[in-house]
Amino acid sequence: MRPPFESQNRPARGALRGLGFFLVVVGGIFALVGLVDFFSAFGGRGFPTKFWCAFVGLPMIGIGISCLKAGYLGAIGRYVAGETTPVASESVKYIAEELRPTARRYAEDLRAAAAPAQPDAATRLRQLEELHRSGLVSAAEYAAKRAAILKAL
Repeated sequence: MRPPFESQNRPARGALRGLGFFLVVVGGIFALVGLVDFFSAFGGRGFPTKFWCAFVGLPMIGIGISCLKAGYLGAIGRYVAGETTPVASESVKYIAEELRPTARRYAEDLRAAAAPAQPDAATRLRQLEELHRSGLVSAAEYAAKRAAILKAL
């Protein structure tokens, strides 16, 4: 899916690509002339006279490469995203499958830690006996609850 402003960027992208190629080629020619002149001076041909061409050509190459990077940035980004997204997706799925049992164990441990601790059976029987003696629990309720506590042992 292309962004809605893609058609607006097409002329600028084309200009950056064209300018970039032009600057790299012309800068390369200037740099070559300047460097050949410089190194040929070591062979006894006197002082270099066109060495300035290297000082013009090398920055032109740098600017041209920057224009090319800007002109091809979208294509490069789409390529990188297309190559890395499936790998990242598969990696995340693999990690999730491997971590699922551990995450479940941690969740169970957290639930167990968050649950209020039940008093032991002897304490619960004493509390039930006190409630029965004070008349808050009927004999039938006392017997049913006592049986449930003893059954849980």
